Amino acid sequence: MFRFTIAPTLLTLIACSPDYGMKVPTEALSGSVTDTEDDTEGAEEEAEEEEDEDFSMYEGAMIRIIEPESGSFLPWDEDNDFVAIIETPDGDEIPFDEVNWQSDADDEWVPVGAEFTDDSIDVGRHNLTAEVTLPDGSRLAHTVGGVLVQHENAGTYVGDMILSMDANVGETPVGTSCVGAAIIQVDEYGEMATGDSACTLDLLGYATFEVDHGFEYELDDEDLDGNAFVNIPFVGFALPFGSDGFIEDGEISTSWEGGVSGFLDLSGTLEVTRITREITEL
Repeated sequence: MFRFTIAPTLLTLIACSPDYGMKVPTEALSGSVTDTEDDTEGAEEEAEEEEDEDFSMYEGAMIRIIEPESGSFLPWDEDNDFVAIIETPDGDEIPFDEVNWQSDADDEWVPVGAEFTDDSIDVGRHNLTAEVTLPDGSRLAHTVGGVLVQHENAGTYVGDMILSMDANVGETPVGTSCVGAAIIQVDEYGEMATGDSACTLDLLGYATFEVDHGFEYELDDEDLDGNAFVNIPFVGFALPFGSDGFIEDGEISTSWEGGVSGFLDLSGTLEVTRITREITEL
């Protein structure tokens, strides 16, 4: 029988050989486990909070534009009120200010708010929409149509133009006058007033002819300044006469006078009243 003997020297080498295993301190390992557990618990708590958040107040909610109303008029370049409310089916108001507004006639008008005052919306006939996305993800919108925005004085005016003439036919002085219907329009921005008129003059049997008129005024607040153009057939061209007047409470009043020295003197007055805010081709 053979016997193997392990020399003491070999045992000593084995006992003293290096340990290549990684030792992790107990404290560090314990801390890592605790942090992981805390993060997991925090995520679970947040998920539970989200699950527990009550969105029932938004069920069946709707948005309504209170101001302006459909078909209303808003003076351009002036402060106008815009109000939208969010309500429950029972009529209780839900406070929420993140309301987005837009217009189909003014792409640059995009204010935000449930209630505000604004003077920046451009002229035109607008369909205004108020839109909101609620915390529960519901998207609500309401539109009012036909909201007219233009200058307070803009529109179509109708009335009379009275023309008076003093002329010399040969050595005979003749005086006459005529009244003609006049139509004047003030543009959307309230900058210009233009229009025309016509009436028939009778020179006491010597001659009868139609006199055409054109009007062109610049507006400065309530003041008008411009010209009345009178086209008399026997003169052969339209005579321009400096004219001024005013516009107030939907009425325009202007006057002018002048003539051809030694031949005829003319004067005229224009009195028109706005009949509609609509502006159409004359």
